[in-house]
Amino acid sequence: MDNKTLTVLNGVRVGHATHLDKLTGCTVILFDKPYQVAYKACGGSVGAYNTEAIRADKTSYRENGIFIAGGSYTGLMSASEIMECLCRDQKGSRSGSDNRIFNPSITGAVVYDQGMQIAPYDPVYGREAYENATNKPITSGNVGAGTGTSVGKFRWVEGGTKTGAMKAGVGSARVDLGNGIIVVALSVVNAIGNIVAPNGEIIAGNRDENTKFKSYEELIDFVTQDRSNTTISVVGINVDLGSKLHLEKVAHLASHGQVRAINPVHTSSDGDTVFVFRTGELKNPFNDKLQYFQETEDSLYTQVDIIGHAAARAVQESIYDAVYSAESIQFEQAYKGVIPAVRDYEGSN
Repeated sequence: MDNKTLTVLNGVRVGHATHLDKLTGCTVILFDKPYQVAYKACGGSVGAYNTEAIRADKTSYRENGIFIAGGSYTGLMSASEIMECLCRDQKGSRSGSDNRIFNPSITGAVVYDQGMQIAPYDPVYGREAYENATNKPITSGNVGAGTGTSVGKFRWVEGGTKTGAMKAGVGSARVDLGNGIIVVALSVVNAIGNIVAPNGEIIAGNRDENTKFKSYEELIDFVTQDRSNTTISVVGINVDLGSKLHLEKVAHLASHGQVRAINPVHTSSDGDTVFVFRTGELKNPFNDKLQYFQETEDSLYTQVDIIGHAAARAVQESIYDAVYSAESIQFEQAYKGVIPAVRDYEGSN
């Protein structure tokens, strides 16, 4: 299992545009042919593109790709650059008398990264990520849309003048359910909350002046300048679950991975979102291949639940990968001028 990233799935390429000097970037997931995509937003401050069209109660059109960008709402301008690239490469539905008009469709979301304190977001980053797309395993950490992301921002230190955040980034994880069934997640982690281990211990989070972590539960006063914080997860599966409603249920269950790994999560200042897509080459793999799985009236729903909970595990592990793979950065507004990574922080477990 050498490749734990989305590119292990058939027809999927991923590209990063990384700008360390501006602490921002963009990540693009591209499909060689249109795939069905579903969406679930749990945060109260969502910045997303073309998500209404992929709701379960809408017509089941398919997407050519998904993007995640820094730059908050200005990052949504990346969509235009990506769409231009898709048109150039003759992707999307066709129209016109000679079938030479292309109409691709993409969806995506943005995070409010530290780059918002440095320079305006440049939508050309979307084009750069597109051009860098590969079907090889992709890098985690300070890359793409995770270049300027951080965690643990519900209380700033030194009277609210310095952020006590720690560095996060892009992370990936893969869960194999056997019989060829693969569930893979990519997360861009920019949470207001702390990252917590399964035993409840804080892995990375809100620092204080004593190099200890702050707990949201013991918060007495709330002093912060971080108004928008978002974890975006993209889950890919290779099973055909039929309707988009079932795929949306997987997205709902996958969001539990964010709940397990982040505290607090899905707050009014988070834009936490999950996208799920399917390549769909496996048809009824449980019924056909698993010895004790009997086909019943509710069997499809059981398959959805099994895959959904595997997706939650993949999302949780991708969030851990994002913080363990991150590297410390210099940042003027940070406590002691550094947003430290787990590997460099003496207060980490």
